[in-house]
Amino acid sequence: MSQTVPWPRNIPVLSLASTKGGVGKTTLAYVLATEIARRLMALPADGGTWRRCVVCLDADPNRTLAQVLRLTEHPAIVCVESDSDRLLPDLRAARARADLVLIDLEGTANQAMLYAAGKSDLVLVPAQPSRFDVVEAVKTIGVVRKAADLVGRDIAHRVVLSRTPVLRQRVAEHSRGQFARAGLPLLPVELVQRAAFQSMTYTGQPPYAQTGGEQAAANVTALADAVLAAAGLDLPAIEVFARAPAVSASPAGSVQGRGAGGLAPDAHRVA
Repeated sequence: MSQTVPWPRNIPVLSLASTKGGVGKTTLAYVLATEIARRLMALPADGGTWRRCVVCLDADPNRTLAQVLRLTEHPAIVCVESDSDRLLPDLRAARARADLVLIDLEGTANQAMLYAAGKSDLVLVPAQPSRFDVVEAVKTIGVVRKAADLVGRDIAHRVVLSRTPVLRQRVAEHSRGQFARAGLPLLPVELVQRAAFQSMTYTGQPPYAQTGGEQAAANVTALADAVLAAAGLDLPAIEVFARAPAVSASPAGSVQGRGAGGLAPDAHRVA
């Protein structure tokens, strides 16, 4: 990918939404956050055009994303624990300091989903290759379309197949056909089931930082490229085998709980 031209200060917002839990939503949020943060940190010095910061709003009461980001402590990621009452002010504060905001929503249709979708440049709907997930994806995109009607603009959205087998199987192909027949746009890259995605929840190490995680890291690189393209953004990829010092247990990283506006002026960054 060629060197990017910095995107405007109209900070992009990506939301991960599903009316069903257990579809890989938080895994997708984590790998996107760490991959995009890694790319931001690799950009050359530019006099302050880039803030080199991804803010994640964890609006899922289970706080799974916040938990794994505590382990990672990435210097270019801030994670804020939010909810439907705090989401809009937290989002305003996040956009004031970030290059990009990711929102990980609860696995249910609620007010927070409607708010987040209405503020998003792109809504990602993770789904596993099963008939039940097709049904829930239809419901989720129904919420996105309601939000689009409320704000008076189209809201880009993509279904992201997750936890798909490494070898293509009939059930996955059938699910792709069902999404197509339902008129739901699929991201061209899927999140494949690999051990590196499971181990990172224990170690806090994204695939690119894991020994033997090269194939998972390559999957994440392609996935991030597809997501950024769907959002109309561009950010140079990094060689999968280049071990960036992006993950460290430095005191610069933290996960923030709820507070006034969600982001304190001296907030630490997490990865």
